[in-house]
Amino acid sequence: MKNELKIDKRKILESILEKPAVRKKRLEKIAEIENILRGLKKREKLNFDIFLGGSYAKGTDIKGSDADIFLLFPEEFNAFEILGILRKEFPEGREEYSDHPYIMLPQNSFSIDIVPGYKASSGKDLKTAVDRTPFHVKFVTENFTNEMKDEVRILKQFLKGIQTYGAESSVQGFSGYVAELLINRYKTFENTILEAKNWSIPCILDKGEKVFSDANLVIVDPVDSGRNAAANVSLENLATFILAAGLFSWENWNDFLFPKSGEFGLPKDAVVVYIPCTKCNEEVLIPNLRRISSVLRGEVEDKGFRVVYSSVFVEKGGYIVIVPDSTPIGETAVHIGPPVTSPNVADFLEKWGQGTRYGMPFMLGDRVCVLREREERDIAAAIANAIPNIKLSRDFDKNKILVISGKELSSVPPRIRKGFLFPSLGKWAVPQLRNVE
Repeated sequence: MKNELKIDKRKILESILEKPAVRKKRLEKIAEIENILRGLKKREKLNFDIFLGGSYAKGTDIKGSDADIFLLFPEEFNAFEILGILRKEFPEGREEYSDHPYIMLPQNSFSIDIVPGYKASSGKDLKTAVDRTPFHVKFVTENFTNEMKDEVRILKQFLKGIQTYGAESSVQGFSGYVAELLINRYKTFENTILEAKNWSIPCILDKGEKVFSDANLVIVDPVDSGRNAAANVSLENLATFILAAGLFSWENWNDFLFPKSGEFGLPKDAVVVYIPCTKCNEEVLIPNLRRISSVLRGEVEDKGFRVVYSSVFVEKGGYIVIVPDSTPIGETAVHIGPPVTSPNVADFLEKWGQGTRYGMPFMLGDRVCVLREREERDIAAAIANAIPNIKLSRDFDKNKILVISGKELSSVPPRIRKGFLFPSLGKWAVPQLRNVE
């Protein structure tokens, strides 16, 4: 990154922020929803405070930022009863579940989430994960200048451009709050990039009350020293961020912040498993899909197939993409038996002692083996046969599962066909790679 290059950040911010008229309308819509909630509170005799959280409250919003309105109760409440009341008040709303149930109100190109929670006295006096939000807002509003908030916006767009933005399970990237904490530490986007390119993995930026031994990145939450704010950041996303930081230059900022998408496609021998969902909540489905994908991969690899890549998506249902090394595979497989010194050799020879149509048992090293015919040579068939043995979450409809391969791959949603490698490097990496030592 060339420090001597003078950049007008105002022009960059103009491309990152919503146009003033659009942002004004969004804030008016948020205020309208808050006003409806005040009426609801009075009519239903409910005891809660209305609190605007997230980037709109902090002043770090960018294009596409959603709004979060929290209903903070001082005492015990039934979240599902509150959701029932909210559904009646907002029939267009959609019930969602993450760490906590909430109502999402879709708007034009953004959404407003209404989230019930508890009014905590401190960042450690929490009953649910969302109760921490007011303290995050307070921390940013009290410690950030307007210039720092703009630096956050640039960093957020950078993270968004390299596909590492978002702490949700489908991304496992950097949350908006983590971006804010990085600017709080390094003060500017440039400093953050200059520091990040030299990070090691795992990267321990802070030491809190406990050791976060399994984390790839540790940034202790200043409002709760027992929490790693970056706990969700995956190894792949951390590595992508470090690489992008090392390659970034102001001459090519647009390639990083607003990268152009290329035209790619699934390999012809890929297999896609589609699992319809009864409740299509991405935060719930993605971990389940990863578990199912791992089990399927193990099942087919036990049968001799080699899986070179797999990924999962939610797009009006769950999708698992599996890319094999080759299909069909050879008709024979070596069935490896016990070592010659094992008492189990007798059992093996009793079963295989007559040999197969390929020949008699033989020694491979010190183990007795036999060459036998494979049960499955086509990976799509092997996957289809393995699925009934896998335990599925109640969120999936197990009776309508599809195993898609061959010409039928054209039916897979374009977003998945063209972006099944996720997370992946963008075109921002290509020209600069020549200059990497």
